[in-house]
Amino acid sequence: MRRMVSLLMAVTLGLGSQMAQAACVGLGQARPLVQAGIIVPLLSALGAARQAAGGEMIDGSLCGAAGNYRYVVTFLGPDGRVIRVTINAHTGEVVGVK
Repeated sequence: MRRMVSLLMAVTLGLGSQMAQAACVGLGQARPLVQAGIIVPLLSALGAARQAAGGEMIDGSLCGAAGNYRYVVTFLGPDGRVIRVTINAHTGEVVGVK
């Protein structure tokens, strides 16, 4: 029984931290983090993102929490598909394309 309670607590805590990391804010709220040197400006990372997605940027946000910030940028591809690019906001590297 104690083992099951421990497992349930671990799962609950894990989901809580995932939910906290999933929080996103508008790009305007990234400015203080950029000024503090915690993340790179989105413009610095957009070149690689555009190359990965092609097309035109139509939306963007900053997601995550301290130590795990990422930009999520949405592009409209040349063929009309919507492409979401995830960028490590600390390094500016593309980490995912969907």
